[in-house]
Amino acid sequence: MARGSDTARLPLEPLRRQVADATGRSASFIDVTGVEVDGNALEVTFQTPDEDVPVADVVVEGPNGRTGTTPVRLDTPSGVNVFGELLRIEYAGRDAETDEILVSVDQQVGDDWRTLLGCGQMWAVQTSHRGEDVTITCHVETPSDPDDENGDTAESEIDPASGSDAGSDADADAADDGGLLDLDR
Repeated sequence: MARGSDTARLPLEPLRRQVADATGRSASFIDVTGVEVDGNALEVTFQTPDEDVPVADVVVEGPNGRTGTTPVRLDTPSGVNVFGELLRIEYAGRDAETDEILVSVDQQVGDDWRTLLGCGQMWAVQTSHRGEDVTITCHVETPSDPDDENGDTAESEIDPASGSDAGSDADADAADDGGLLDLDR
């Protein structure tokens, strides 16, 4: 019996996600340019854009109303600990009308990831704080032009390494509630 060849068209997004997971990059930055079979594996050739890496501010409102901000680079998936809940934030593109950064957000549940936001700017995290179930509201903001040194910052920045405010009047509150981005510190 003669062996015939055929072709099938498959969606590109799952392959982009697999390449992103294998390389540690954000799937939105993967541009697949070729696929070849190499033994029992696919060899995927891809490019990433030469544009500036987008940086966004993740703003978190705690259960007591206190707000904190931390910048995240979006060329690779960024991990953020919000009141003990691990989130993975990835670049998902820009709004065509406003040029605002859009992200996708997944929450770690055991060994798996659950999507909280497929593509957008605002999401909520359900968690426990001091024995009570609370909803933590988060959103991403596109920072003003980095060359604009006169930009006003109304909210305190949170040091991603320590999860604590850097130079905020709310430091006493941070000690009381365990910190905005890391309840367990």
